[in-house]
Amino acid sequence: MRMQNTPLSAEPVSVITVVNFSELKISTNPSETLVAFSIGSGIAVSMYCAITRVGGLLNFVLPDSSKIGSERVSRFPYMFADTGIPAFLEALNDIDLKIEKLKVVIAGGAHILDQTSDFNIGLQNYRAITSILSRENLIIHHEDIGGSSKRTLGLDIGNGCSIIQTAGQGEVKV
Repeated sequence: MRMQNTPLSAEPVSVITVVNFSELKISTNPSETLVAFSIGSGIAVSMYCAITRVGGLLNFVLPDSSKIGSERVSRFPYMFADTGIPAFLEALNDIDLKIEKLKVVIAGGAHILDQTSDFNIGLQNYRAITSILSRENLIIHHEDIGGSSKRTLGLDIGNGCSIIQTAGQGEVKV
């Protein structure tokens, strides 16, 4: 039996890149989707520039690095809102993006394990990100924050669409 030659498809191959806890990924690949899965009390933040079609996703888990040793902070700068968000903005600035043109979407900040407000990491993460973005004169275009459900946030680099899936509640595209 002889195999026939089949032409290769000219269609671009879709790529899904996972952004784990305490990671930042930036992409210019229009076939790539960046995804942060199982976001609980941490917060994933996507930023996208429609002019340059460049975007990124940060998945931080804690609000403040000040009580952590500097060695650990330097090894894991994306673990914290206060170091991860400025590093994210600096990386976008380094590739000449117009920071003021960014579409910002955030998801997470869940209230896990019936925590009191003093120890509600999700709420503390939300307060941290809103404070930092406000200082940078950035507005949040869409947020899915709080509650007790885990979420997934994806960013399609080709079209700038952010997709938020909430456990038991479906999907929202923004």
